[in-house]
Amino acid sequence: MSIARFPFWRVVPGERSGEYILPVTRPATVGPEGAPHVMGGASLAAAVDALQLESDQPLLWAQVQFLAPTQHAEELVITCDQYGGGQSVGQWFADIRSNGRLVQRINAALGAREPSEQRIFAVMPDVPGPDACEGKPPDHNGFDDNLVGQMERRTAVENPDRGYEAVWSRSKAGFAIDACWLAMVSDFFLGAHPATRGGSSLDDMFRFIQGAEPGWVLSVTELAAFDRGAVSGQARHFAEDGRLLAISSQTGVLPRIPRAP
Repeated sequence: MSIARFPFWRVVPGERSGEYILPVTRPATVGPEGAPHVMGGASLAAAVDALQLESDQPLLWAQVQFLAPTQHAEELVITCDQYGGGQSVGQWFADIRSNGRLVQRINAALGAREPSEQRIFAVMPDVPGPDACEGKPPDHNGFDDNLVGQMERRTAVENPDRGYEAVWSRSKAGFAIDACWLAMVSDFFLGAHPATRGGSSLDDMFRFIQGAEPGWVLSVTELAAFDRGAVSGQARHFAEDGRLLAISSQTGVLPRIPRAP
């Protein structure tokens, strides 16, 4: 088993202003043997890292469109630009390129209006804790050394008839639960139903509320519909103590040939 001890979504400055580089390593990828690609959640996490570095502000939300595949990418080049906003919150976008080709586009807002009082209305559902849950079955494209192998995942509730799933996950390396890690977790949306596994994501809308100490995250996914060969739905992500950490939603293309459960 190969567990990354350094956050594999962290970027480094590029040669130009607003440019950042993600050196692609095996833990950031998923996919079959011989055809790995950067998982959308890992590239979104890298974009969040780049945007926070460039703006020197915390993330509020980010939406990514997955435009083209990233098979065999050795590095991703992320370019960040601010295009609006006020004194407290800036509106940004970022492009991600692989070998000069645009593969993902991100819109985002970063900042904070202070002082402010936090109020959380969302309540974590009453589900078994991680110690009482079975491990989630292995992913078809999961290996010990790729992104799937970096996480421990346990199923608390699975109800395909309702399109509902609650899954606990945590970093095997003990990484902090921050905006980047939660952005990565949000992209496991298509694993929530037997009919969606093996599909491909078109987008990911991620809203960051707050971080937490290293540990378990409960992702509660509710699918809304299968329509025109696509699935739409949303998820809420909670700390083990019940705090709401993030909200996400996604559209994915269903696989042409459904996989066996």
